[in-house]
Amino acid sequence: MSDPKPLVVQLEPGKHAICTCGQTQNGPYCDGSHGGTELRPEIVEVQDVAMNLAWCTCRISGKLPRCDGSHRQMWDNPEKPPRKPDQD
Repeated sequence: MSDPKPLVVQLEPGKHAICTCGQTQNGPYCDGSHGGTELRPEIVEVQDVAMNLAWCTCRISGKLPRCDGSHRQMWDNPEKPPRKPDQD
């Protein structure tokens, strides 16, 4: 785990290979670090307008490589207890 919150990036129109193994040094983009494994990048094709992608960095998302809010379970603030991903 590198960070408990997602990395939000703006993807311009075109095809993008998004890392699913968590080993890339070029997050959220795939750099081939998955080589020798069964993992493959998620190919995201952005049509006409740029879009934001929330890339999971905590590695506990149920929708890897995308963030689903699971990082909220990791909050370590006693005054603001963790929330479940479905409590927005």
